[in-house]
Amino acid sequence: MFIVLGLCTLQAQQFKKYQIKSGIITFETAMTMGKFVMKIKSVVYFDDYGMKECKDTYDDNGIKESFFSDGKNLYLTIYAEKTVYKRGAAFRGTEYRFDWNEIAPSGKAKKIANMTVCGKNCEAFEMNASGALNTYAGWNNICLYLGGNMKGMITTNKAVKIEENVPVPAAKFKVPAGFALK
Repeated sequence: MFIVLGLCTLQAQQFKKYQIKSGIITFETAMTMGKFVMKIKSVVYFDDYGMKECKDTYDDNGIKESFFSDGKNLYLTIYAEKTVYKRGAAFRGTEYRFDWNEIAPSGKAKKIANMTVCGKNCEAFEMNASGALNTYAGWNNICLYLGGNMKGMITTNKAVKIEENVPVPAAKFKVPAGFALK
């Protein structure tokens, strides 16, 4: 009985994507090329240590789309179409899991000085891949910053607000009522 309980506990720990149970994180993304700048707001909701995730993306008219995982499958909701598209199995949710120990063996990344993002002390690394220099910073396995520069196109995705261990509506991880599922 003790061994079985120990294995169940170990398995549950292995499936924790993040180190906190739930959260809501607001991101601002900026893409710059020359004088052209485009800004996008997104909000990421997660529960069950990241096993369930939802990323809402906004435009000037409000919420445009949601990409979510119910813990088993991935879905893309397009609000203008009132349609949800099933995208296959959810192996790691919708968002990048920040873990230096998973990246280091590749030999393509180098650890850099920690960064402060949204008040959190984040471990950081750089990766140069296919001519693009990307910088990643994360806290509790949550990627709070991604910056990239590829041939003059500069992109940043940065957390601007973090709510830790808060209740997340279960509806964030379900097909909305009245929407077609394809």
